[in-house]
Amino acid sequence: MNITMKKLFFIVTTLSIGVAFIASCSKEPEKKAGKKGGKAPTSANAPAKTPANANARLPAGKSSLSAFRNGQYVTLGWQADLGGVELKKIEITRSSTGKANHRKGVATLKPDATSYKDYLPDENAYSYWVRLVTVDGKFQELGPARVEIDKTGAATYIKPEDKYKISITRTDNMATLKWDFPEDEYVGIKIIRAPHPVSGPFNRMKVTAQTGKGKNGGQGWVIPVVSSKERTSQYTDPLGNPNSEYWYWFRITLKSGAIVDRGPIKAEYVNQ
Repeated sequence: MNITMKKLFFIVTTLSIGVAFIASCSKEPEKKAGKKGGKAPTSANAPAKTPANANARLPAGKSSLSAFRNGQYVTLGWQADLGGVELKKIEITRSSTGKANHRKGVATLKPDATSYKDYLPDENAYSYWVRLVTVDGKFQELGPARVEIDKTGAATYIKPEDKYKISITRTDNMATLKWDFPEDEYVGIKIIRAPHPVSGPFNRMKVTAQTGKGKNGGQGWVIPVVSSKERTSQYTDPLGNPNSEYWYWFRITLKSGAIVDRGPIKAEYVNQ
């Protein structure tokens, strides 16, 4: 009898231990924050993440842009509420069609500028934009502000860009560029070229590396030639194809901020 009771007690004890072990193994482990599949705790004070493609424009504040025409000359004035944001530069562009994608660079000014006097090449109507660029790359754009056609005509207009003398001659293998500009303080002179006249050549420079090769083994590209700060100088540009035409553009930036564009100018053979 004692032996039988001992066996029974042993069996019951063994079964109890087994059940307890199985129950402990069947429990789901707790999920920890930060682990894959776990849910991180939330906090009302946690800062929101800024998406990588956040809009680069500054919030629109109280701003205005005015443009007043007096014959060939246009006086621009602007005000902007940037909420204390620090500016890096101010860019001015204009368009003869009123369309933003047809704009031409007019000037790049210091961040404290609030006005600018521009000159127009003809009597036609023009639209202006002013872009305020911050030190971190954001911007606020004002405009367009339109000036109407000069009904008196352009008979008395002068063309300041004509004072920037440029000559370009070529042989089969090289082009010689010579320039003689007025006395002034120059921030930079950029020269580019293409095998034919194109619109907005300086805007095309950023995408030419991604374009496919044009005719004559890549001669469809708009490419940089040289940069300079010398108002009077010359440069010899090696040419890759004696059968191709070569057209050049100069972008001249003055210390005042004014931008003067010359071109397209074709490289001509000396004996022509």
